[in-house]
Amino acid sequence: MLKKINRIGQKKEFLEVKNKGKMFNSPLFGAIFLIGETEDIKFGFVISKKISKRAVDRNKIKRRISEVLRKRLSDFRPGTRMIFLAKKSLLGVKIRGVEEEIDKLILKQNLPPDKPASSLKEGRKSK
Repeated sequence: MLKKINRIGQKKEFLEVKNKGKMFNSPLFGAIFLIGETEDIKFGFVISKKISKRAVDRNKIKRRISEVLRKRLSDFRPGTRMIFLAKKSLLGVKIRGVEEEIDKLILKQNLPPDKPASSLKEGRKSK
């Protein structure tokens, strides 16, 4: 689980990221990110009942994304605030699939504004 300082908690903050942020889409989730002036790195999650009626499934999705983010916290730029919008396809995916998609997101998020998204490298090298 992410520490409380790494979670977006206030509705005001959610709305700011939603309104001013940039969208990233993947087969598993959508992500809206905003780079701010603060040094804090924060994440929020939106997992609708359309994804699954069962809270157990929705919580499992949140825990998987949260765990991958916790491990890769240092890979994000300081000031990053991000909201993850889960898609139904995330239900049957193992944690390795989530890791791959978040690695792609990290690469895209860390690109300078003048670089095109097509210059992304696929995947992350295993250690």
